[in-house]
Amino acid sequence: TTTTTTTPAVPTLTIGNTTIRVSSDLANFVAACKSGSIPAGSVEIIFGHALASNEIPAFNKVIQDFMKEYPCIKVTVKPYADMNSLKSAVIAAVAVGQPGAGPDVFTWAHDWIGSFADAGRIVALDKYLPPESIQDIRAQLLPVAGAAVTYKLKMYGVPYAGEAIALIINKKMVSTPPTTFDEMKAIMQQFYNPGQEKYGLAYQIDPYHIYPWITAFGGYWYDQLTDTIGVNSTQTKEGLIFFIENILPYLYYQDLGAPTQPNLFFTEKAPMIITGPWNLAGINQTIGLNNVIVEAIPPIIINNTKYIPKPFSGFRNMYITALAEQGGKNRILASILFTLYVGLNDDAVKTLMVENGYVPVKLSVLQYLEADKDKYPIVYGFAQAVINSTPMPNSPKMDVVWNVGTYLNAVINAYTSAMSAGKPQSEAIQAAVAQVGPQLDQAYAAIVQALSTLTT
Repeated sequence: TTTTTTTPAVPTLTIGNTTIRVSSDLANFVAACKSGSIPAGSVEIIFGHALASNEIPAFNKVIQDFMKEYPCIKVTVKPYADMNSLKSAVIAAVAVGQPGAGPDVFTWAHDWIGSFADAGRIVALDKYLPPESIQDIRAQLLPVAGAAVTYKLKMYGVPYAGEAIALIINKKMVSTPPTTFDEMKAIMQQFYNPGQEKYGLAYQIDPYHIYPWITAFGGYWYDQLTDTIGVNSTQTKEGLIFFIENILPYLYYQDLGAPTQPNLFFTEKAPMIITGPWNLAGINQTIGLNNVIVEAIPPIIINNTKYIPKPFSGFRNMYITALAEQGGKNRILASILFTLYVGLNDDAVKTLMVENGYVPVKLSVLQYLEADKDKYPIVYGFAQAVINSTPMPNSPKMDVVWNVGTYLNAVINAYTSAMSAGKPQSEAIQAAVAQVGPQLDQAYAAIVQALSTLTT
């Protein structure tokens, strides 16, 4: 006698034009919600955000579309003044453990995931969805975006947009955008004339902004996958030295921070800037977005070998808080559904792209953007930067590793001090290069020491 066993089929859920496998609980909840078995508006979830005022209308449109499709769910929007207010509110509300005291779902960049997950403030999708769901969700996303919201092998939320710094060129000053670093350097050399307050590039210097040159040669600050510190690796030092020798000499060195550096580009004292979408409003007010080109930082080619600068990327994420599950089964299921909708519904992602200028990370919308890149040139340019990016680590250890900035400043100060003292630029470059090894070695020792006392 032979017996056969059949594995029950995993139910599916279609969100827009995307179908994923889900849990029976979620599939049944959606069916009941759409059929009216669950009364309209009877399941309330609170969505928290610290969005800028110009970003809110697009989200409101997405939320209205969501509630229309799932009438049993009422999404109450709770704005917060800024990042710190949002963070404090989530921490306090989860500590109280009272549903409704704070957001069930909130949006912020992915780099809070590690500390929030370790503290039990957010919920992994894996807790309520089967492995097949996670596989299907990941298959819809740009791999770096899926990696960004993964922590200790679990997926926390769904990313819906990404950002990274890119090269922005003033078309009125540069007729042909550079396709290689050598071409970019030639433009910097052409425009650099400090006597006339003209510079080759506007560029803010800190561990975040300088990272593309570190990664181009295989360096890194912190590798979360291997849990290793790379601040003083040979490749990291090589990248920093490349920056000092090939980029720093063409900058306005007396103030390498914001708002001075962006203002150099706004006032056309520099033909190019390396920055993120947060400066687009300023560019639009001064130069006009129709007068700029955005592209990924061009590759460095040395002896026929191509080195790709990979900036840090941040991903806007939908977090599900512990309050959602404390509010009962329907509340957590509604929170999960809302999270999936924002990240996987093509219409929702397109709305945020078109109206807010967000770079989509859903592959199907990226394909749409590629086909219509002439219609959305700014978003497309930043998308190329995101595709060639490295997600910021979401581990709490990165909070310590950022302290490399103190030692990076010491290296750059060796250059600026020499220049301010009237020494030849060649000597200033040598002074900075001489500090790279000692300072990054000190940074490594200090970071390792600090991490040894960090409890996770």
